[in-house]
Amino acid sequence: MSYYGTYQRFGVPVFASRLTLLRAAVRVLTKQCRRDPAKRGARHAFYRECLRYQLQDQAICIKHRL
Repeated sequence: MSYYGTYQRFGVPVFASRLTLLRAAVRVLTKQCRRDPAKRGARHAFYRECLRYQLQDQAICIKHRL
């Protein structure tokens, strides 16, 4: 499953810190989802994927000097 659309709706600048991005990702999740131990692996996968998207977007901006 791709969360790129969700990542784009965070409203976080491309060169924001990783912590800022993770805070935005946490705000997207419901309170129940954040607290459920059974969903811990899925949450961490979501966070990792969002961080990967941020790195990809940063590389594109650097490459094209945006």
